[in-house]
Amino acid sequence: MPSSDLASMLIPTPVIFATQPDGTTIDRDSQGGNPFATALIELSNRTHRNLGDFAGQLRTLTEFISGGNQSPTWENLPAQSHWNMFSPVCDRNERRVALVLIVSEYPALEQPSLFGAAWDERRISALLGQNGFSVEQGVIGGKASLVAALRMFSTKAKLRDCAIIYATGHGVEVAGETFLLPSDYPFAEGYSKLLLRKHALSVSRIRKACSAKGFNMAFFAGCRSRVGE
Repeated sequence: MPSSDLASMLIPTPVIFATQPDGTTIDRDSQGGNPFATALIELSNRTHRNLGDFAGQLRTLTEFISGGNQSPTWENLPAQSHWNMFSPVCDRNERRVALVLIVSEYPALEQPSLFGAAWDERRISALLGQNGFSVEQGVIGGKASLVAALRMFSTKAKLRDCAIIYATGHGVEVAGETFLLPSDYPFAEGYSKLLLRKHALSVSRIRKACSAKGFNMAFFAGCRSRVGE
């Protein structure tokens, strides 16, 4: 097995969250979407020394746009890495792939659709496409569809050099673990960790689908509302 493949198996994929633990996100800012997505788009016009610098700028800008409501955090970020998702593809042989995974409709909640999330699907897909990524995109509902999309993406990513996943929808956090809620989640039954593992999609599962040979990154733009066991 090549050393790069072995390293990708041993090192968890970095993930950047749109808000802090137990934090909520804004569905629609002045640009029509999540302030986190708006900040990502604005940062595409700036330069960054490394990923640590990029993450710091992303946090500062998201905090500003959201009026302090959202403060991004991250895990397993290789801060000194100089890979930049917003730079032109320097190596013409570099192959980039991305998945934009959106859940915007929750009929069982009897709440308005997440129009901002649906809008961000188009905005983020365009941003990634402009930066050399082959983008798989879609507004997806039930858990089975989400799992199928991740499996297909993981298979494709294994043959690429860089992989990005941007995921959003309603999210919750329990015992330090964050989950994306599919549209068919049994909301009336509550949010125990057992139920969430059975019916929702953990961020850990999302990040594992980033399986490129070189660099991988996941962005989770949903809420992280803390719920009890």
